[in-house]
Amino acid sequence: TRPVAPDSGTGAATRVPPFSTAPLAGGLPAGWRNHVVRRDLPPTRFEPVQRDGRVVMHARADASTAGLRCDVDLDPHRTPWLSWEWQVDQVPLDATVADDDLDDSPARLVLGFDGDMSSLSLRDQLFNEQVELFTGNVLPYATLAYVWDGKATPMSVFRYPRSSRIRYLVVESGATNTGRWLGYRRNVLDDYRRVFGAEPGRIRSVGVLSDSDDLKHRSQTWFADIVIG
Repeated sequence: TRPVAPDSGTGAATRVPPFSTAPLAGGLPAGWRNHVVRRDLPPTRFEPVQRDGRVVMHARADASTAGLRCDVDLDPHRTPWLSWEWQVDQVPLDATVADDDLDDSPARLVLGFDGDMSSLSLRDQLFNEQVELFTGNVLPYATLAYVWDGKATPMSVFRYPRSSRIRYLVVESGATNTGRWLGYRRNVLDDYRRVFGAEPGRIRSVGVLSDSDDLKHRSQTWFADIVIG
């Protein structure tokens, strides 16, 4: 297992810890931890597995929601390129991040960005306080989630209705490409500017999520290594 280089002074990783270094006996790669979304709902289960000749992270959602998260310290102006692969077994076609009541997605890749927290609106500050109170998670200044949606048009952008600082960018839609590995390469700098209309701060966290709690369905997702460079 290759060590993940820490950033001096912060302890955060200067690259995303690869899932392929996870022990198949169970557990997560060094640097990754479970991310609670709702304490009142069953969590999506994550475990490393061997699939198609490599070690990947398997997510099994069953009317559940949860994710994995790692802390990083990366400058998107110097390392703007984000690459990843995922595979999904099924996608409910009525699930969409465009509707808070149907907001299920088998696959999301989530980036958390630094920024001036004092500049947040009162509404966003109150929402952040509620999230910390009920989940223990401290939200970043801005969150950009790349999602696989059930029906929204690829490249559509949606704002989470409870916070202006959480936004979704649809990169895959529908069930046509289920059952196969799909790879993506995104310019985070360009995407942030388009989605938020501003310059991004440093990337402070990277996460993956899989949820099926709204429509109470089942899905499986496999995430390969995530690279930012």
